[in-house]
Amino acid sequence: MKPLPYRLLDCGDKEKLEMFGQFKLVRPCPQALWPKNKPEMWSNVDSVFIRTSEEKGYWNKHNHNIPDNWQITSANGLIWQIELNQFGNVGVFTEHWLYADNLVNFFQPKGKILNLFTYSGSNCVILAKNGFSITVVDSSRQALSTYNQNLQNNKISLKGQRFILEDVFKFIRREVRRNSQYDGIMVDAPSYGRGTKGEIFKIEDDLVELILTCFKLLTPKGKMILTLHSPRFTPKILEILVSQLCKGKTVEVSEIVPICESGVGLPSGFLVKVF
Repeated sequence: MKPLPYRLLDCGDKEKLEMFGQFKLVRPCPQALWPKNKPEMWSNVDSVFIRTSEEKGYWNKHNHNIPDNWQITSANGLIWQIELNQFGNVGVFTEHWLYADNLVNFFQPKGKILNLFTYSGSNCVILAKNGFSITVVDSSRQALSTYNQNLQNNKISLKGQRFILEDVFKFIRREVRRNSQYDGIMVDAPSYGRGTKGEIFKIEDDLVELILTCFKLLTPKGKMILTLHSPRFTPKILEILVSQLCKGKTVEVSEIVPICESGVGLPSGFLVKVF
């Protein structure tokens, strides 16, 4: 049986309501400050994530038949592995699907791509499917395992694909020393992250060095995609910041705003294109 699709149903009261295949889930969503647009949609929920600390929490399962993992499809037909975890994540960041298909034509055809803070590949599985060679870097073994599983689910060859379990800064600094170059770089910068040996990433402290170091790894005609999900930034701040750091490149900034089936938009971060 083919996996069922993902659906963003509604958001409000600092929560969002989603269908991951056959299961209806509620998760925290601090930016959804408005009231629920369609309260009637919120019945018969299968599980609700309850946050107990700044980072962690637990899933309150109303439906005890939810499996440990299952699969869904995105609008482009790709298959994704779903697994609920203690951070309220489910194995994919679906907001990346709004722009990921367009990257196939944004980057040099079948180019050499570096993907940092990869998680499970929500923004790059489509590139691998279209023949790009991707070096993915993440400090989470589970994330890279799920990414690998997503490639296999979609019968994508692992030839030319590299999996690096390491702190992002350690890797890119070493790549600069090696004079490595990439046709494209993708960075999904977290607001806060912890490396393989306890290294701390804070976006307000580390974003400038991150961008500058990545810029050194681009080929002369290379392009970069930067996504951020921190309320500390605005499109104008990002436009000025990246333009100052990436001299000679064009910079475009837009908001990532998926539209719920209820009709309300859900701001989900910023997309920065450098080309």
